[in-house]
Amino acid sequence: MQERIKEFEEADIALTASTYDDVEQNASFKSSEKLTYPLLSDQDAKTVKSLGILDESYEEGSSFYGVSHPGVILVDSDDKVVLTRAEHRFEDSESMDDLFEDVKEAIAVAASEEEADMDETNED
Repeated sequence: MQERIKEFEEADIALTASTYDDVEQNASFKSSEKLTYPLLSDQDAKTVKSLGILDESYEEGSSFYGVSHPGVILVDSDDKVVLTRAEHRFEDSESMDDLFEDVKEAIAVAASEEEADMDETNED
């Protein structure tokens, strides 16, 4: 994703990633890969559980417990999830081009819905 960061920024999309690794591991990885976006730690898998993307093939206690299905969650500025893409296998994931187009479309739809809601409120 780092190689496409400019495209996300130009589309006014803030990029963040999350792993089940601890904060220190994430900091080391972020530094070694020269990532410019936040890399969050979800060690207890609370976030991936709440989003329904926990890879349940790993049981609690396993060193891989907390791994999510690879994917993308798009959250709008009101903290509403507007797009979820999570595949059971990384190999099944969409291309970055397809994903980026889906994200831009979801943003456009959310903006249209918000505009329609505002118009409806102003009519009342």
